[in-house]
Amino acid sequence: MFGSRRELRKMQWGIARRASLRISAISALIASGMALAAPADGGFVGGPKGPAPWTKAPSAEPQTLRFAVIGDRTGLARPGVFEQAIKQVDLLQPEFLINVGDLIEGYTGDTAELAREWGEMESAIGQLRAPFFYVAGNHDIGNDLMLNAWKAKRGEPYYQFVYKDVLFLVLDTEDPPRDMPSAFAKQFHQMAAGMKTDPVATEKALAQFLGGVNADRAKGNPTDPEMAALSLARFSPKQVDFALKAIADHPQVRWTFVLMHKPAWKLKSAEFAKIEAALGGRPYTVIAGHNHYYTHEQRNGRDYITMGTAGAISHEHGTGEMDHIAWVTLRDAAPDIALIKLNGLLDRTGTSGQTLAR
Repeated sequence: MFGSRRELRKMQWGIARRASLRISAISALIASGMALAAPADGGFVGGPKGPAPWTKAPSAEPQTLRFAVIGDRTGLARPGVFEQAIKQVDLLQPEFLINVGDLIEGYTGDTAELAREWGEMESAIGQLRAPFFYVAGNHDIGNDLMLNAWKAKRGEPYYQFVYKDVLFLVLDTEDPPRDMPSAFAKQFHQMAAGMKTDPVATEKALAQFLGGVNADRAKGNPTDPEMAALSLARFSPKQVDFALKAIADHPQVRWTFVLMHKPAWKLKSAEFAKIEAALGGRPYTVIAGHNHYYTHEQRNGRDYITMGTAGAISHEHGTGEMDHIAWVTLRDAAPDIALIKLNGLLDRTGTSGQTLAR
């Protein structure tokens, strides 16, 4: 009996001692101004009561929006650039990634070839953990067969969504689609095949061809009417009505992003002019692709951006010739837009994996 009481007192003393040590430790933390546990909202906790070794404490910003935009992979893709770009963007973990069109070479009436091309892209995009939003380009829906395939898998090529009180209006500049002239399509597919086997030589030959085309334009020589029609931005009355309604239905959103493939504001589109007018005085940004060359301009006091490439061949040379993403951050005021070149976006090993990116 005596032994049991002695053991009991020893155990009680040990418990009291440990409790005392815990209370002393907690008291020391409180005295030093340190917090005991992180708050439920994930906000910043810690630090002394006096001077702190930081400029200001970070704060939770649930309304801050961070997403990425990526440009054209085609027409005429440099092998592997876009596929590697998806892996690189995934390192940044945006809330979502949106492409401005031209993911496949397209312009085909072969359903098996179309399925193969989209299968390659979906496999690459599937490596991205964040959501991926599609925007239709002329190479993606270049004819009615391609349009129907798009609709069967992704619905209408123009759509809208609201996220974090921001309206995203995605337009279809190929409404209705227009196919390539047959002679040009044959030449185009030959070059697309060449890009897979010898991209450097094929791009060099294409550059010489485009140099001649640009020289003819500079001299004022007439452009082939079929090719001129192919380059226009087209919006059906139904799409215009949809866009006007989407804008009218969301008058108080804190920002509006308008995304499309062809930069319709550069192409004298009367239909886009109606949409632009409806945007009025609201805060908005317009982003397009297609030209394979980065440009930024101000219209109506707003940013209008044409993305550079994400693997597509270049159409001209200069400062806008680059493979890149646009990283968009929206807090309370206008969005910050940072361009990140793919050959400068490295993983933890210090490499980009980009051999043909520029």
